Amino acid sequence: MSSLVLDLQQEILKSDCDILNALRKAHLIASKLNLIEFDNWIKQELNGYSFDDETIPEYRKIKGVLKAFNPYNGWITAQLIDDEIEEMICELKLWQSIGEIKELYNEAGSNDFICQFSAKKMQAISSLFQTPIPMQYALHVSTHLLKAIIERVKNCLLEWTMKLEKEGILGEDMKFSKEETKTAEIIPQQINYYGTVINGDVDKSQVISGDNNIISFSYESAADLITKIKESIETESLSAEDKESTIELIDEAENKIKAQKKPGIIKAALSGLRDFLVATGANVTGTLIGQYLKGM
Repeated sequence: MSSLVLDLQQEILKSDCDILNALRKAHLIASKLNLIEFDNWIKQELNGYSFDDETIPEYRKIKGVLKAFNPYNGWITAQLIDDEIEEMICELKLWQSIGEIKELYNEAGSNDFICQFSAKKMQAISSLFQTPIPMQYALHVSTHLLKAIIERVKNCLLEWTMKLEKEGILGEDMKFSKEETKTAEIIPQQINYYGTVINGDVDKSQVISGDNNIISFSYESAADLITKIKESIETESLSAEDKESTIELIDEAENKIKAQKKPGIIKAALSGLRDFLVATGANVTGTLIGQYLKGM
């Protein structure tokens, strides 16, 4: 006897999981159970978010490197000296559907993918630099950030199906009983993706936002954390590609600590590293970072 929920679990756990097919199955389940809020999240992942939508999840935030195209030397890094301006230009949330993100990842391969700016924003960026000739600017983003978004969505779906299974909500023979539907409406369909929690029932919803208030910060303890991360990562079972991406993220966080960037910027770098590690299964090191972040 087939089960909608257990079939979705099996789909998610496949090494070659088709994320679009998994989301469509999740949409079917959420629709049958009348879980409107959770289904809205699924549909937004399938169809994309509004460009200026404030509800775009934190896990879709990416950070790239601003580069200028030099006619003689190709793309070169454009150095920004102001942290706030760097954050405004180099950090953004991807609004595209998960299918588009998957295509971007596949097309980029081992290269960075390039985010083009609007003409208005390009003009504003150009005004920050004194160049003898007009330059084209673009944001270059590592593809491992795209993979992390896809993996995060998989993890959200897996957690959701595990909660449904625990409550005996299985959907056998493509149908849910009245008892299953009633139970689904009572229990919060809670999925935590580091920054926001989505719940199924609006009346019982709970929104949890990441705490950005920094009471105190020690660059020395942050540097000690990097040392522990490097030691811990050697015990994790990571593919060569994931380990290379991990090292890049560690180096990025370490450089920000050495440069004594603002605590919020360092926290964002560590959060990105943690999220990527969790997505790739390096849970021990991910937990280590998570415990540190809780104390920030």
